[in-house]
Amino acid sequence: MRICFIALGKFTHIGAYLDYFKAAGHDVHFIALSPSPERNVPVYNLGLGKKYSSTKGKWKYPLSMLRARFLIKKLKPDIVHAHYATSCGLTALISGFHPFVVTAHGSDVATSIRSPVWRPLLKTIFRHADCVNAVSDELRDMIVSLGIPPEKIETFTLGIDTQRFAFCERPVISRSRTLRLLCTRRLEEVYDHPTIVKAMRILADKNIDFVMTFVGDGPQRQMLERLVANENVGPNVTFMGAVENSKLPAILNKHDIYLSASHRDGTSLCLLEAMAAGLYPVVSDISANTAWLKNGINGFLHKVSNHEDLARCIISLFDNPELITRAVQNNRQLVVAKGYRRTNMRRLETIYERLVQK
Repeated sequence: MRICFIALGKFTHIGAYLDYFKAAGHDVHFIALSPSPERNVPVYNLGLGKKYSSTKGKWKYPLSMLRARFLIKKLKPDIVHAHYATSCGLTALISGFHPFVVTAHGSDVATSIRSPVWRPLLKTIFRHADCVNAVSDELRDMIVSLGIPPEKIETFTLGIDTQRFAFCERPVISRSRTLRLLCTRRLEEVYDHPTIVKAMRILADKNIDFVMTFVGDGPQRQMLERLVANENVGPNVTFMGAVENSKLPAILNKHDIYLSASHRDGTSLCLLEAMAAGLYPVVSDISANTAWLKNGINGFLHKVSNHEDLARCIISLFDNPELITRAVQNNRQLVVAKGYRRTNMRRLETIYERLVQK
């Protein structure tokens, strides 16, 4: 099949789709609405200028969409797959091409569905799409609320490479050794890193020996570094910046507990990577996380934006080390069963084949 993917140039997960389908023997092309780095497939940079941000440069998208329409006609693909239902889903709609698939990844629906402008546009995009892929049950329910037939929606995540993120045995958590905490979310407002930093202050006040590592970069880094200094936990906290995904397993294996304070999410691949590698998750009590975790069974769910509750969850693990041993093994099995990338991508490939034949 000739497959055209549409996404923003630096969309974090697009590389996994491109790599899988090229390796599977398909003719893969990437249409980037904003500047993209080089990929291992032909890339068509349709963005105008070199810089895009979440607040500037969006006026350029309509021009990029029109250019994409002409490019798709020229490439004559068998199928088009748009990632993020807003700008890229709208591009697929404007192209007039069928069949096309649109994947909703999280904020593109969770935020835009409340907009008087985007809500009717989302409804139109989903109605015209030949298949809608939601990466979580919560997103599926939102899409159904727009009047989209449930049978048109396929709910599964991109998944992770569970072979690369292999399980790693760790020493039992105790107060006699350093507690190793890790967060791998980008330093953006939605992930609420200040709640994590403030929880670290409580751990320090309790004389708990710990190290906290933030992997990832983003617009809130300087603010968070100032907050760490103000909370006087600088010696315990490290900001590693952006790290290549290929180097992440080694970092995960050096830590015990995975933290996330996200306000909202789709299925978090960062969470799945941590679960597969054997870290115990302590994450915010939101629907995207409760789809994978049961509080006190295979992870702890802390109240959203509540650093005291987050700290309480972490501290309680010292009293329940046997909970961790049992939970991390079950978490590994859960991710292999529901979040294995090769299985999920084969499912997507089957959807492509069905739509093309139809």
